[in-house]
Amino acid sequence: MQNPAAMSSFKHSMSAGMWRVVFHERRGYRIHVDKTGPWLPSKKMAEQWAHWFKSQGYCVVLQDQTGAVEKQYQGLPS
Repeated sequence: MQNPAAMSSFKHSMSAGMWRVVFHERRGYRIHVDKTGPWLPSKKMAEQWAHWFKSQGYCVVLQDQTGAVEKQYQGLPS
């Protein structure tokens, strides 16, 4: 049986690892996942890219390597 504390720290280290920018496209009332960017080594780097793409008019979210999504816009699905 695994130690729950060890699993918790493993899960935390996973989400602190690789991140990427995911692009959404609005199609009427639907939101379509258009493309995903490459995996980046840190959340800070992914946030910088997401900020730049947002300034260019793209609708983006951040995704960590566990699949968890962090919204960058209100109204996007989580």
